[in-house]
Amino acid sequence: MHTSKPQPQILRSVEYGRGSIGWSTATPSQRALTMDVYLPADVHCDGSDLRPALVMAFGGAFHRGTKEDDSFEAEGGNTAIAEYCLRFAQRGYVTASIDYRLIQEDPAPGETQVIMSPQDIPVSRVSYVRQLMGLPPATSDMLWRGIEAASDDMAAAIAFFHSQAKRWHIDPQRIATGGFSAGARTALNAAFGERSDVAAVVALSGFMDLNDVGHHFDHPQGRKVPAVLLINGSKDLDYIVQNAGPLVTALRANGVDCQHATVADAGHFYLAHAEACSDQPVLCKTVEQTIADFLQERLTPSARA
Repeated sequence: MHTSKPQPQILRSVEYGRGSIGWSTATPSQRALTMDVYLPADVHCDGSDLRPALVMAFGGAFHRGTKEDDSFEAEGGNTAIAEYCLRFAQRGYVTASIDYRLIQEDPAPGETQVIMSPQDIPVSRVSYVRQLMGLPPATSDMLWRGIEAASDDMAAAIAFFHSQAKRWHIDPQRIATGGFSAGARTALNAAFGERSDVAAVVALSGFMDLNDVGHHFDHPQGRKVPAVLLINGSKDLDYIVQNAGPLVTALRANGVDCQHATVADAGHFYLAHAEACSDQPVLCKTVEQTIADFLQERLTPSARA
């Protein structure tokens, strides 16, 4: 007899902080930053059963997408971050799909700096998306401020999850972060630039400049650094494909437990059931299963000891 999986409880638009927008105007303001929290159906059954957690950010070139939906079927199709959150809540994780400030909101860049060379930010994807949205080309300063703001927001969301650990039965030693595209870059920036307290990072088609990696590790981390899973399409955005190998090498050289998997013949967009093949060891599984196995191995209590 077939039985459906218990459905998680979804807490919609939980406020985790506030962020400044309209930063370059005479009248900047604050707006609420929210997240959708997915609680496993049995999370309250046993208070002693602490759960791993996964805080994720949507993709959209820092210009579009929402915490509810960042699937772009017109461009080949991808599984939305909200869907990943639902699926991993069904696997027993407390998950969150976060909202964060976008570039066109003119956000404040914050006090911490995660991007060392704004002039080197890749612009091909952003330029394409801005053209789709009828927006003029962005300056490097606009892009820098948007990426910095997003990393601040992710850091605040992770800190909020730590503050709610008792309420939601979360093991604070087993919190991971992740995302797709812009969200993946944001998760990497939060983990290494903001030094957010996470045990692992799942980056789906993410990017991190090698100079930023060098800068972050030139300054002692003062903690056990998080493990990283990088997944990208073999025909992904040019700067992601070109950067993937060197990024893996740089992270591993700095003591990061880094796993890399590639989705053959896929561009920037791919589904959770697409096959991804890891480089060490060479093993092919679906994207979702690759993430699940990575997190299961890295988020055990002994792995954070």
